[in-house]
Amino acid sequence: MPVNYDQAVEYYDATRGYRDGVVERYREALLNHTGADASARILEVGIGSGLIAQAFYPVARHYVGIDFSLGMMRLIGGKLAGERRPLLAQANARFLPFAAGSFDIAHAVRVFHHLPDWRDCIDEARRLLRSGGALVIVEMIPPAGAGRPPWGIVQDKWDEILQDLGVSADGGDQGIWLTDDAVRQYIRATGGRAHVLDLLRYWEKPVSPRIMVERRAAGMFSSDWRLPQVIHQEASRALRDWLERDCEAPDDMVEREMLFRAVIARW
Repeated sequence: MPVNYDQAVEYYDATRGYRDGVVERYREALLNHTGADASARILEVGIGSGLIAQAFYPVARHYVGIDFSLGMMRLIGGKLAGERRPLLAQANARFLPFAAGSFDIAHAVRVFHHLPDWRDCIDEARRLLRSGGALVIVEMIPPAGAGRPPWGIVQDKWDEILQDLGVSADGGDQGIWLTDDAVRQYIRATGGRAHVLDLLRYWEKPVSPRIMVERRAAGMFSSDWRLPQVIHQEASRALRDWLERDCEAPDDMVEREMLFRAVIARW
């Protein structure tokens, strides 16, 4: 089953949001690299709370979003400020309620690593694309040579603690971190062509190790939602102990440069 983010409604935007102007730059990069214009029919797979989609509302005449979480999509209304409202549908990305050939672009940002049946989702997106349409699968990655940020340092320690407790570091989450090569190989196997490019660089909002530890302890990461409560509590206690005892500069606020890396596919 897809990850349902209903339980993240209260804090999602505050912990996953972008600095001003980032999503608008993504929109322009996406349109430029796909050759789309304002008349294009665009589908966003995993629209969530509309963090990405809000940049498209003022310029896209036909914008549709699907998500597994109704709670997240209910947040979208507060971002529209009188703009055209997108068509929204609760749906599993494997079974989308639209006719074949309905869209010029299907895109997904920070979504496919949550989809255990990602091949089926690619097949479904391909079904919905018009001839010459593009599927754009985007994940955020650091540029080559970048140092480990606070969230990465805390993640590494959290994984180590879970392993010491005899628990898989993914907490039973079905998500998988796809590689570009795996996606491209599958697209080519289905008769498509695909290439990888970095759509843009951006700076994350600054965070400290302490902030990331408290988010972890509060259960704000989907990879932890399947953990038994007793395990999560014990791991959180150990993580806080590490923060106070061994973590260097636990309160230093650090920002990091990241990339919107896209696999763009056509059939």
